[in-house]
Amino acid sequence: MTERERHVNQSLRALDEAHRLGRITREEYRSRRRHLLGTMSESHAVTARNAIVRPVTRQHSVQPDTQGDVLPGLFPPRHTTRKLVVALVAVVLLCALLVYGWLRM
Repeated sequence: MTERERHVNQSLRALDEAHRLGRITREEYRSRRRHLLGTMSESHAVTARNAIVRPVTRQHSVQPDTQGDVLPGLFPPRHTTRKLVVALVAVVLLCALLVYGWLRM
């Protein structure tokens, strides 16, 4: 864990404790948490999860927004190619089973 991650984790713990003890409101807690998570998403460090993949260049930076959420910036949507392939394989298997059953009659 990098020094930056340790600092953000420590800040998140302090923020959680302040909210739990009632020192800050829910909206202030959410705003500060979004800001802290936003600072982590702006880093260009390679994580262990994506260590083999080349880093993707960003076309725009994710700015903490009081109206939006940071999570879409942290977890980009996956491509639907995998879902399409699974559906296609399922259809082919179903057709093969139907043809097999029809020929066995």
